[in-house]
Amino acid sequence: MRVASSNRANGRQGFTILEIMIAMFIFALVLTAIYATWTGIMKGTASGIRAANEVQRSRIAIRSVEDALLTAVMYNENMKWYYFVADTKGDMAALSFVSRLPASFPGVGRFGGSVVRRVSFYTQSGSDGRAELVMSQVPMLLNTNNGGAQGYSIVLARDVSKFELAFFDLQKKDWVDEWKNTNALPALVQVTLGLGKAGLSSSTPEDVVTRIISLPASAVGGLQAGPGPTGPGGPGSRPQ
Repeated sequence: MRVASSNRANGRQGFTILEIMIAMFIFALVLTAIYATWTGIMKGTASGIRAANEVQRSRIAIRSVEDALLTAVMYNENMKWYYFVADTKGDMAALSFVSRLPASFPGVGRFGGSVVRRVSFYTQSGSDGRAELVMSQVPMLLNTNNGGAQGYSIVLARDVSKFELAFFDLQKKDWVDEWKNTNALPALVQVTLGLGKAGLSSSTPEDVVTRIISLPASAVGGLQAGPGPTGPGGPGSRPQ
């Protein structure tokens, strides 16, 4: 009797195959839950960082447009160099004008002390097929036709889903979508920049920034000139 009891006791010391399989199954469920939680945290963090970067890019892009428009210049006697052109006919707007750029403006130091530049903002298709907002600038009198002198361009924002312009017409006392007077600066320009899409099939931008920018109200009389034999703007002066 003692021998049989001892054998039964020894037989109960290990686990059966079924018990081991159940334990492994429970362990696998725990690992799966931990992995799913970790993956969700990583995806949420990546989405948050991407959204923050997109918001920051849109703010930087709209600030560049704002800085350029705030320092826009136009001289009546040299109007052929100072035309203000806005193309708002397509889905994405385009803008070109002359500005005396501030020192903090992107690429302002690439042409030395020549801070009066023709600045253009437009969209183009990026390598991923999505629209990009591009800023290009070139010294106003720089000859780029011979291929030797080139301007400076930079992509301000990617995944652009909206770039719209509106102009305040002082005569109509209302906003207009088209600016036809290339020999005059509008008093106010409303710039709207949208990035991303709220949904896969949605045309609504995920992030939208709008600014109303006040420009110099009128063109400046006289030539833009540097110091000549008789002083700035005198008979011996020349356009810069």
